[in-house]
Amino acid sequence: MRRALNLNWVRSFEASARLLSFTKAAQELGLTQAGVSQHMRMLEQQLGERLFVRLPRAVRLTDAGEAYLRVVRESLERLRLGTSDIFGSGSEGAVRLRAEPGFVSYWLAPRLRGFLTAYPEISLQISPIIAGVDTDWDEFDIEISFDSDRMSGLDAIVLMDDPVFPVCGPQLASALRTPQDLASQHLLHVGGHRRGWSEWLTLAKVTPDAETSVLQIDSMESALAFAEQGIGVALSHGSFVEAPLKQGRLIRPFPAPLETIGIFYLITPSAFPLRRQARLFRDWLLTEGTKTVDEV
Repeated sequence: MRRALNLNWVRSFEASARLLSFTKAAQELGLTQAGVSQHMRMLEQQLGERLFVRLPRAVRLTDAGEAYLRVVRESLERLRLGTSDIFGSGSEGAVRLRAEPGFVSYWLAPRLRGFLTAYPEISLQISPIIAGVDTDWDEFDIEISFDSDRMSGLDAIVLMDDPVFPVCGPQLASALRTPQDLASQHLLHVGGHRRGWSEWLTLAKVTPDAETSVLQIDSMESALAFAEQGIGVALSHGSFVEAPLKQGRLIRPFPAPLETIGIFYLITPSAFPLRRQARLFRDWLLTEGTKTVDEV
């Protein structure tokens, strides 16, 4: 293929492939259904390959269409990012972060003022990772997660190694002289976390017994609140409990060697570069992560 592609055809293809409908693509682009259909015929003719299978009331992508859609999306994203970097005011579009809720509440929140002060022109959009729910990466710039191998097409950098250890309220501390004493307590487990009590109990050589109970909790915030009230013992990242440990609201009943390491990963799409604002936020996160490792 020597002739340059018609960008209107490419726009029609992206909308049709995303919506799997020539009619809906036409409505989105302000064209007629016949016009979009003609664009697709001419694009396929120029490429020498069928991109769609035409069905009675819908269309679906061929293998070539699926592959071409990935190329088109990447190219359009690069164009958008390049335009924003070169011609944007620097404040266009919020940096979109998706992160573990506990990370946002206990690690990010106490530190975020520093970033906002240094970069007042950058807006942030912060959303939680919900266990069992996958979200399109087109909607986010950066993710902070425990899991670095959930998806292909992503770059994962270690943000920090964070020790994981049991914590409890002052009411329970006197009853926990050795790790084996945990066998008679309520163990608070946060759903969706791969690292949990089984790993820590194995490390501590604790054998659960008939009195051991595990309470499934929906969030780290709830687990730590229950621990403060003496309901049970929570397993927490060290960076999540810095303040309550200093204030005496939570107690770490066992010494430092009895801990596992929870790794937080900073994850970004590998298919296209980050916007300038997102790069600045990423670099700030990595710097703060290094400080956390030094402090813990």
